[in-house]
Amino acid sequence: MSEHLDASAPTKANPYQSKLLVNRLLNQGSDKETRHFELSLQQSGLSYEPGDSLGVIPQNNPQVVDDLLAATGLSGEEQIQVGEENLTLRDALINRLACTVLSKIQIKKFNEIAKESKLEDLLQPANRDAFADYLWGRELIDLFLEFPQQGISADELVGLLRPMPPRLYSIASSIKAHAEEVHLTVAIVRYDSYGRKREGVCSSYLADRVGECIPCYFHPNKNFKLPEDSTTPVIMVGPGTGIAPFRAFIEERRAIGAGGKNWLFFGDRSSKTDYLYGDEWEQYRKDGLLTDLDLAWSRDQAEKEYVQHKMLAKGKELFSWLQDGATFYVCGDASRMAKDVDSALRQIAQSEGAMSEDDANAWVKSLQKEKRYLKDVY
Repeated sequence: MSEHLDASAPTKANPYQSKLLVNRLLNQGSDKETRHFELSLQQSGLSYEPGDSLGVIPQNNPQVVDDLLAATGLSGEEQIQVGEENLTLRDALINRLACTVLSKIQIKKFNEIAKESKLEDLLQPANRDAFADYLWGRELIDLFLEFPQQGISADELVGLLRPMPPRLYSIASSIKAHAEEVHLTVAIVRYDSYGRKREGVCSSYLADRVGECIPCYFHPNKNFKLPEDSTTPVIMVGPGTGIAPFRAFIEERRAIGAGGKNWLFFGDRSSKTDYLYGDEWEQYRKDGLLTDLDLAWSRDQAEKEYVQHKMLAKGKELFSWLQDGATFYVCGDASRMAKDVDSALRQIAQSEGAMSEDDANAWVKSLQKEKRYLKDVY
């Protein structure tokens, strides 16, 4: 059993303190920012498996915290209790509490203090769409800027907040290829809304603000593993940062000398700037480790092309691989990509397997039941 499953392993409550070794931009010249991080596990004895995730416990940006304190009229020196800890308010806001993301529950709690008719109206069930529009792009500080509450107490502010949640990232390395290291592939979130610069709490923490160590722990994912039989073919669909676990898969398959074929579908905006780990994939293809490599670029031509289009174009071959026992993996965006890939898979079953819609749905269900259609989507 891997040590990361032992009782002594790091947890969310008792994380491992890992030193950041590498912070590298992967897509120079792109209008997106995606970074490769390497964290040290030196002399920790810790291990993990391809398909697992790393839980990272971030800090809020101190400037964001100071802006929130200024908007509330609080100094940050107030003493508060978080769990069993006695902390200053500022320390708690930086290290222990989520103070950016805005939710319906927070607005309800806020309006118990503010008693604003506008918010009361927005909270009515009949105004659900208007409420969703209001919530979009706003953070907690926007409430205090729009509806000043200079008399709020530190305890009242803390009552609006929840504990800082960890962020889970699919691991992008095999420990067999990178001894005592764990790698991540992270999209850095930055945008402007309502006249303020915004950022993802954890992605910006990793990119900009890591100090001596990163608090982290392993999160096993028993439902997203390589086949036990290393001769089993694998098909991997991972556009954007969904590529992360498949980098781990291929490194693992190479390290153990797996005889199974490997087929990767990757996509992003532009081949010139967004081909994440492109040199590695091209070398794997040259070496024969990648039997097939299909790339979809949404902005390199007039008509957008995505991974599901590449799947449909190779439908006959893909169906043959699955009929021969391949395992099919999908990682990445759940809201659109995973649904489009699922739809393409069902279309392929109908066109290449001469199945009815019902039979295609039953076939896909059988793949899932046999653990040959596995997803890691978010």
